[in-house]
Formats: sequence, C-alpha cells, structure tokens
Amino acid sequence: MSNIIVRTITGAIYTGLIIISLTLHPFFLGIITVILNYFALREFQTLAEKSKSIASNTRWIYINISLCILTISIISFDFQPIYIFIPMLVLPLSYMMVALFDKNNGSLNNLSFAIFGTIYITVPLMILNLLQQISIHQHISFALAVFVIIWTNDTFAYLSGMAFGKHRMFERISPKKSWEGFAGGLFMAIIASMVFYYFFPAPGLVNWILFGILTVIVSNLGDFFESFLKRKAGTKDSGTLLPGHGGMLDRIDSMLFVCPVIFIYLLLILK
Repeated sequence: MSNIIVRTITGAIYTGLIIISLTLHPFFLGIITVILNYFALREFQTLAEKSKSIASNTRWIYINISLCILTISIISFDFQPIYIFIPMLVLPLSYMMVALFDKNNGSLNNLSFAIFGTIYITVPLMILNLLQQISIHQHISFALAVFVIIWTNDTFAYLSGMAFGKHRMFERISPKKSWEGFAGGLFMAIIASMVFYYFFPAPGLVNWILFGILTVIVSNLGDFFESFLKRKAGTKDSGTLLPGHGGMLDRIDSMLFVCPVIFIYLLLILK
C-alpha cells in the first residue's frame, strides 16, 4: 500500500475520532485527550532521552495521567471551576516527591523535564476541554473551529509550498516551510473562519477572522518548536504510532500552542 493511501486512511481515522468526540458528551473528548496526552508524553520523553537531556524514568507519566483523568472528570461534568486547580497543584508536588526517592543522578533534570512536559503537553490538552465547555455554553463550535482551521492551514500551506515555495521561513529549524506556503495556508484559514461565521455569527466577522489569523500564526510556532525538539534528538518524527504521519506529537504539535492562546482570546472577546 502506498504511503499516500496509508497517510490518508490514518488521517481520516484521526479526524473522524476528533469530530465524533466533539459532538458527543464532553467526557468522550476527555477520553481522547487522555489518550493523546499519554502517547505524546511518551514520545516527548523519548525525544529527551535521545537528546541526552534526561535518564529513562516513566513514573512521572503515570502520575500525570492519573491526575489528568481527574481534571477531565471535573471539566467534563461541569463542576465548579475552582476544583480544576486541585490536580494542577497536586501534580508538581507529586513530581517533587518522586524526585526525592529517585536514586538517579539526573533526578533534577527529570523533575524539570516532567514539569516542562506537563506545561507543554498536558495543560494545553486540558484547555482544549475547557474550549469545548465554552463551545457548549455559547452554542458555538470553537473547539471544532480550532481543529478545522489548523487542518485547513496545514493542507493548503503544504500545497502552496509545493507549488510556489521559494523563500524559507525558518530554514535552520524547518527547511521545507516557506512564506508562500504560509500565505496560502493563512488565506484558506481565513476563508474557513468566514465559513464558521456564516454558521455562528454571534462573535462577529472580525473576531472570527482574528480567530483564524491567531490560529495560523501560533500553530506555525507550535510546529517549529516540535521541529526544534526533533532536531535536538536527531530524528525525523516523534514516533511511529500513526502510519504515514509519524508520532502523536507530530499530529498535535500545532494544537498544543493554539489552545492556550485561543482560550485567552475567547475570554477577552466573550466578556
């Protein structure tokens, strides 16, 4: 089977699962994000080990997942928002307790890595669930819009870059990304934002266009950062979990940067 077919099938399954989880009860999105979180954290740890940043130690991941499930439950069943801070406070304290009993000489590096991995991967995935709650309360599919605009940008940035790409954006980190590709992806992302405005006009056309522009800019930063991690580790993909796409972190790198920024943006425009 050719790589394009494999890539298409894998992408269709991934896209289908995300869309289905966004249309069912928020707890289903929670289950998906816990799975994404687990595999992304494992891949992140592997990248760190390859770059000689830390020693092998997966205990922190299981602590993370346990408290992640608790956070998802709080968000999904719409408990008081203050309760979200409980697992967020317990998490770093748990990491510190693990570090006390870690006989490895690199325990401080492992602790720093665990906290950074949580901020980089887990927190944005929890914010995705908060975006879904905002979507439900506002009757506007903001969470779905994040994914659709990222997918639109990725697709048309790739096509535009292949057809017209000459001027590289950040060649030291990502040699294939071009300004022409960025422009093509941005243009179509704005069109996608206007489509969302047609179905959900409440925030206003300008806000939807800014939503799309912010998503594209920040998603590129997320992609560059993951490329930076892979270059440090000397690897092309973060993993092999998704045939034709690489690892889980390769699929969600843009979204990890977009979710916190869009969450803050929505808090500002929906006051």
